[in-house]
Amino acid sequence: MTTIPDQPLAGIERLNYERSIVEHYTQAFGWRSVLNVLWPLAGWLTVLTLYRTDRLALWAAIPLAAVFLQAFYMPVHESVHRTISAGRSQWQWLDRVVGSFGAWMLHMSFVEHRHIHLLHHTHTNDEGDPDLLNAKGTPRDIATRVALGAVLFPILPILAVVPGGMKLVPAPLLQRLGAAAAFRPPEIRRATMIVTWSHLALLFVGTLAGFAVEVWLLFYLAQWLGRFFLSLVFGWLPHHPHGEIGRYRDTRVFTFPGSTFLIRGHDHHLLHHLWPTVPHYKLRALWNEIGPHLAAQGARIEGRAAKQLGIQPQ
Repeated sequence: MTTIPDQPLAGIERLNYERSIVEHYTQAFGWRSVLNVLWPLAGWLTVLTLYRTDRLALWAAIPLAAVFLQAFYMPVHESVHRTISAGRSQWQWLDRVVGSFGAWMLHMSFVEHRHIHLLHHTHTNDEGDPDLLNAKGTPRDIATRVALGAVLFPILPILAVVPGGMKLVPAPLLQRLGAAAAFRPPEIRRATMIVTWSHLALLFVGTLAGFAVEVWLLFYLAQWLGRFFLSLVFGWLPHHPHGEIGRYRDTRVFTFPGSTFLIRGHDHHLLHHLWPTVPHYKLRALWNEIGPHLAAQGARIEGRAAKQLGIQPQ
């Protein structure tokens, strides 16, 4: 059994200690993440079926659809870090398949999200962090950005191909779009446009075929409601106030009643940034083992997690 140090460690001693704890959590094939892309699909299709057969009212179907659609993000996120294959080269195709399908269900390109998310890990909270554009600020700021994204998603691609169309976009918005584009090289933008146009085609064809409610409300609107929730609990909450830089300080462990279920392990988000190949459903177990070490290292630990260790929030 590894003895937990009660003093800060440094250099190779720290790395070896952490590796001795974490390695056990990174080696298993991620069957749970494969399941986590199947049950949201089954749930969302069930909502569509219940609505189509008049057994579920629209006012209830929309939030339920949002719950199932936002759940696609966890397998996408795990695929980015290749925790499904657990680094096994012969299974990395499954990371790509699961990630690409889950991302498409969220109106995202997996290629783009992988690129942006890894930049976020490399530059957390500094000027090279693309997440600052969407996650920094207040919940009201995030709600405004998500609402704006929902409105612009079907409009901007059309304006971009219409001669002079982008002149209709307000200058501050163009500036913000330019800042976001700076994080995306041309090949990433091409992958994004493929996903964007495929969704526009679905919305158009679905509307013409008589499924306007399904594609616009139970898919499109529900998806953006889900993205608002994801922006809050994965982008804003773990990093708020996005003010510190450093291995143990750029994000935090912040727990409260029900937080592990609500945020699916990322109430221990600091552990994810430290060891991103640990699956989200193992973060709490890892925390229970390595929490005292992180406290000794001066990590950001707040909420019930701090009380668990008998320390003041830090």
